[in-house]
Amino acid sequence: MHTFQYIILALFVCILYSDISIREKERIIESSSSALRRGNLAQEYNITLIKELRLPFGKNEKMIPHRQRKGLKDIKYVAFGSSHTWGAALENRDEETYIKQLARPFFENGVNNGIRSAGPSYPANCLYSMIGEEHFDVIVLEEYMHIQDGMMQLGSRIRERFPDAIIVIVHHWMPFQIVNDAVFDDRGRPINLDQYREKMGFDRDYMHNPEFHELLKTTPDQWHFWFDRYREKEELTAEIATAVNAYVVKTPINTKRDGLGGWVHFGDQLLSTDSFHPSVQGHAFIANQIRDIIHRVGIPKNPRVNPFTQKDQCYNWLMDGILDSPNVSFGDSFKMVNMPNTQKYALELQTNDENGNNWINLFNEGDDFMDVYIGHMTTSPEQKYPMVEAFHEHSNDEKYELNPTPTDLFGGREIHVERMTHVGVIEPNSPLKIYFKPMGESEWPFRIMSIMINPRFETENK
Repeated sequence: MHTFQYIILALFVCILYSDISIREKERIIESSSSALRRGNLAQEYNITLIKELRLPFGKNEKMIPHRQRKGLKDIKYVAFGSSHTWGAALENRDEETYIKQLARPFFENGVNNGIRSAGPSYPANCLYSMIGEEHFDVIVLEEYMHIQDGMMQLGSRIRERFPDAIIVIVHHWMPFQIVNDAVFDDRGRPINLDQYREKMGFDRDYMHNPEFHELLKTTPDQWHFWFDRYREKEELTAEIATAVNAYVVKTPINTKRDGLGGWVHFGDQLLSTDSFHPSVQGHAFIANQIRDIIHRVGIPKNPRVNPFTQKDQCYNWLMDGILDSPNVSFGDSFKMVNMPNTQKYALELQTNDENGNNWINLFNEGDDFMDVYIGHMTTSPEQKYPMVEAFHEHSNDEKYELNPTPTDLFGGREIHVERMTHVGVIEPNSPLKIYFKPMGESEWPFRIMSIMINPRFETENK
């Protein structure tokens, strides 16, 4: 046990046997416990002390009196997000992701609903399918690069369901968001950090490579976060946080490049070996900030939970390859496969069958007309999947294009992600058979990862 921990424990004993009021004892012990927890994480993960960036939006905080708060062992946590939330590049996802670190030592209280290669549109439309009737007190949302693809809807559905919950929007910065105004790429644009390391022949662990750090010192000192490129995402983050009364927690970035507290130092500590996903230290940093919000504000013992106003029917087999619902079937041209060199699964269209076996059949078990979306894989900057047309008997000769490029190009980084495409409407308590036709040759076959069947939402945005 470290000296710091002995001091805190000694303080507990002195407080318990002092003459101060019970309420004051609780306040001091809670504050000291928070310091002890932060100390443990900092020592365990070797985190250099970094100024926290925690931005509250919306209404004023409502502090729950200590006697009316849930105990730590009773607080339930859930996270929705990308591969950052899921825990890519971590050795032990069951304990090292920030949602699990928040719940520790009650790891089972932290539910990780991060989905690799996807955006917020799936959880936004499939919240009921994902969590059912479970209740949660702390909800963490992370989908910065795809924030425009449903984060507002996801936050709104969560706030409607859990009016007393703490909602936190997490933002991880990534090296490709840092550019140099004096160094240019092949198209004459300011080069980003990831492009520069590739140009100079460094591997993906460049943020941890002292040789790369020294090389940066020889470049013009005009590296900076490309705020103009990401201004809309920053503004939308604030808009969503305000609308759903959420906190915004960010991993820190500095205008300074070198030395303690520079963004090279932050990247070395907070990014994993792929210089993209957060490291164990990065997850711990986020967990610490959210934990401090929880201990300051508190969770009520009996929080309100409202019924779902919409019940979706969604299916996702990306992580386990399981599609066993009687409401979904497919023709012989499709096969469930483990995608090469990945831990991901896809329903793959292996032949462009002229006999009509390239179909997926769905059944709507609800009493309402529902929209149908197909989640299919895309790549960038190189296009490896085919353009695909989808049609069905109710489409009245209208064909739906499934574009093989993602909605966000991640600053030119090589990516392989899911895209959701609307393919029509399914009638109440009825089947719908959808046919898929690739339009030309491609390096990889057409792959589907998920299906969403959602209540209709009328909007001018098609």
